[in-house]
Amino acid sequence: MNSEFQLLQAFDFANSTPHLWVFKESSSPAKFRAFYVQTERGLNQQFKSFVTAEITRITEHSPYSYIAQTNENSCLTLDATTTNFSSLKTLVDRLETENRIEDSKDLKGAIGYVVKFILNGVTVYAVKRSTSTWKTSYPKKYINMIFSNGELSGVEDNAFSIEKNFDFYVINNKAFIANKRGFESSMKYREAYSQAFQQLQANPSFSNLFSDLSPIVDYVGTNSIQLRRMGVIEDKEIFNRPNFMPNLIAVNTTRGWGLNFDTTNNTIIPCSDTVSTILQVLLDHRLMSEITDNIYDVPDAIQV
Repeated sequence: MNSEFQLLQAFDFANSTPHLWVFKESSSPAKFRAFYVQTERGLNQQFKSFVTAEITRITEHSPYSYIAQTNENSCLTLDATTTNFSSLKTLVDRLETENRIEDSKDLKGAIGYVVKFILNGVTVYAVKRSTSTWKTSYPKKYINMIFSNGELSGVEDNAFSIEKNFDFYVINNKAFIANKRGFESSMKYREAYSQAFQQLQANPSFSNLFSDLSPIVDYVGTNSIQLRRMGVIEDKEIFNRPNFMPNLIAVNTTRGWGLNFDTTNNTIIPCSDTVSTILQVLLDHRLMSEITDNIYDVPDAIQV
């Protein structure tokens, strides 16, 4: 991702040509409906100004995971072709003049918008989930606009507004996610980790670890944080590593973690008191400092 990140940082937004598309949900295989919105020069300059500031702000990146988070200067990276953005890209890459909206009512119900910045054959897609109500009551945070004569213009106040940042950017099919929640919502990416736990339960390599899986299922429930963690456990699959169970039993005894085992059947006996520890172990998030020998439970871990 480094080369694409460097391309994104070096992209000359000031001299690019922006194209605004709004998109709505669709139950069809296309997943979305998208419409081109012509914008006037002043608004285009505002797009260029705030996107340049946002890209300048982002100075580091790390891989996306269900539980990874961003800070004020970071983003998460992901192959955009593994997301619903591929469907949206197909729509916004159509000819603008043939897909232009003609009336402001076509803006209503949009779940987000894409600004395509194009320069010398390179395109940066900047995507934002729309606010629940596209109001004009936040003048410092939003660009307020009016749709008139087939064109969208920046004004002091009216019925349509665009926030002065984006949730994620795509260049060469690499996504750089600045706002994880906005990305997951607009691209319907939350469905992935909701399905992951169902798949994990059906995996004998996982289910056969336990004498009884029900304490795990009860603990996770429908809690989004726990479902995210189960998605990471499915991705990592450390339970499939050679000697996982003997190693876990030995470390549990040495460190006094309190986990219980059925040594006859070589399984973990989960209960309400030990489930959280079991998940930390399966996440590989129970770590020891080589400096202090202290044991820590961490929210996420990046291998170095």
